[in-house]
Amino acid sequence: MIFESESPQPTSQVAHALLSDDELSTILGVTTDWVRAHAAEIPGLQRLGSYYRFLISPVDKWLGGLDPLLDAEEIAPRLKVPVSWVYANATQIPGFIRLGRYIRFRPAIFARFIGGSEACS
Repeated sequence: MIFESESPQPTSQVAHALLSDDELSTILGVTTDWVRAHAAEIPGLQRLGSYYRFLISPVDKWLGGLDPLLDAEEIAPRLKVPVSWVYANATQIPGFIRLGRYIRFRPAIFARFIGGSEACS
């Protein structure tokens, strides 16, 4: 017998423990096809038949949050530099992550970097 206080978690909470490939592509700023092609390299992969799902916790740990990553075009104006400079110096910018040929930046880490820099205010 299950008492009300011991009822299992609703299925909606369980469903939110996973990200779909579409949701992850939005966070990473890449196409869904890219996510599927590189799924084995992304932490938390859970194959459900032909569906690609990703556990939130490993993805969150890998990215440092679930906010959409920033691309070079978004970073350049904040640094007051050309986009070409961001590409040439990406590895020196805090929060940098390479996704194949794409470069992205973790927003929380980049925000802390910008917040501590008077030149970029």
